[in-house]
Amino acid sequence: MTKHQFARVVEEDQKRPDQQPDWLERLRRNFDAEVHLPADISWEFLSAALLWAVDNKVDFGLFHEASEIIIAHFGGDEIYLPSQWSDKRWHIGLEDKEPFDPSD
Repeated sequence: MTKHQFARVVEEDQKRPDQQPDWLERLRRNFDAEVHLPADISWEFLSAALLWAVDNKVDFGLFHEASEIIIAHFGGDEIYLPSQWSDKRWHIGLEDKEPFDPSD
């Protein structure tokens, strides 16, 4: 197994604790859409959603903030990602086109 190290100047990326470093913000801005999940979403649902996205070759970035988990992605991939439906519950896919139900 190959070990990789990432080096960067610490002073450039230091911010207040409630802010993300500049390099992380730049990475997040590369995507043009985001799904904001509550931080207390079940690990089973999150795992199923991420595996479904990987299986469908969705390019995404996963980010964590204090009160939410963010899946950044490119527009058009919404069908393969979680969304909150009219029943106020989280499902994978759009309400009118559900491709996968992790409870099946």
